[in-house]
Amino acid sequence: MSGLMTIGALSGCSGDPDPGNTNGTAGTATAGTGSGTAGGTGTGGGAPLTGTQLQPPASYTVLSSAEAPPSTTPAPAKYGSLVCSSCHGANGEGGLSGPEIRHVSADYAKWIVRNGRANTSMVAFDAASLTDAELTEIIAWLDAQPRPTTPQGLYRDFCGNCHGPMTPSGGAVPVSAQSLPTATVTTTVRSGEGTDPSMRNAYMPKFDATALTDAELAQINTFLGSK
Repeated sequence: MSGLMTIGALSGCSGDPDPGNTNGTAGTATAGTGSGTAGGTGTGGGAPLTGTQLQPPASYTVLSSAEAPPSTTPAPAKYGSLVCSSCHGANGEGGLSGPEIRHVSADYAKWIVRNGRANTSMVAFDAASLTDAELTEIIAWLDAQPRPTTPQGLYRDFCGNCHGPMTPSGGAVPVSAQSLPTATVTTTVRSGEGTDPSMRNAYMPKFDATALTDAELAQINTFLGSK
């Protein structure tokens, strides 16, 4: 999730669209291979993904000051020295050159940092440039940032980088999460989708109740217009 540390998104999904992971065009795309699609819109293997494909910077979620109050804890040294803040903001709130990366899925974040993201500005960082301990420190600091308290703020923080920065009709991936059954959203969020993080349209990390509480998920469902 060398020069700039542009973590394309660690909060849920990567913020940069990955052209190598779609077989379709903007607006409607079809999955190549994979075991599922975020939001329950298909089951992989060519299932249609309904939603709008946005390109940077329109795909970037940039949290407002109310949605992303700054932490009282200073940023880890490597967050500054690897220039993460120049793209993702001083507190991971996002900016013109990169999306917000607060409250990340730790496993997915580590995969993005270690592997980079093809066809985007996110390069891979090996242990020589960023140790496991330093990476864990950055992820923990981002996860400890104050959370939004509104339905829209929670959606934007946890879902916007993939499903759309302002509306859940599609964003960095062309997958709409709008007006789905509550049970579908809840199951997908809690269980995740797919097993290959490189498959943008067929992978979603899981969020258990320690990462996203039931009350917060209920607020997100309210924003999505879940039924």
